[in-house]
Amino acid sequence: MNTAAARTPRPLPSRHGWAGLALALALPLMVALWGAAALWLDAPAAWMAVIVAADASVLLSLLRVPAGRGRAAWALAFLALATAASLWLMAAGVVGPAFGLLPWESALRLGPVLFGVIAEPWMGLGNLAWLAAAVALTLWCNR
Repeated sequence: MNTAAARTPRPLPSRHGWAGLALALALPLMVALWGAAALWLDAPAAWMAVIVAADASVLLSLLRVPAGRGRAAWALAFLALATAASLWLMAAGVVGPAFGLLPWESALRLGPVLFGVIAEPWMGLGNLAWLAAAVALTLWCNR
């Protein structure tokens, strides 16, 4: 028996694989929090993008994903997906009651054109500034 082969350590699972799994599990929770804040305030609550960016950055650092472009890409992807899903769910919550649908039922039937019509007023300078701040925070925390 070859003892050198027996002592060779098995490779550890990729940190990026665990990061993807953790972020995929955290995404619905952050979308739900963002949606709850938007419903409570009756506004898009774009400041939640900064909280989402901080959450992604802290989660990736807790998983010990090395800082750099890869970690920044994971955090930016999480931010983009959370922002898109939250805005989509908010738009579905606006149009759904007119058809007797709950927001998650309406979200499955909402098209991109109607989404654009509903979400266009939300893209004011203040909300875009919050989104830009979230991107800047993500890049700074994961550099």
